[in-house]
Amino acid sequence: GGGVLSFARSLGEFGATITLAGNIPGKTQTISLMVYSNMQVPGKEWQVARLVIVSIILSIAAIVLSEYLKKTKNHLTR
Repeated sequence: GGGVLSFARSLGEFGATITLAGNIPGKTQTISLMVYSNMQVPGKEWQVARLVIVSIILSIAAIVLSEYLKKTKNHLTR
């Protein structure tokens, strides 16, 4: 259930970003908008793959850091 909810939330955030901030390369372009734009261009599949890998690495690093800080905070408050 959590996976479905997080996927739905990410689609909502993507829609809001592309609608309100726009997709101006170099100014308002985020990683997800860059993936979206480059998937429309033939021959940029490898660039998209690299962006997706960077995105996954950033996500995992954020989760690991969050868990580490949570454990450190719990350890310090005991």
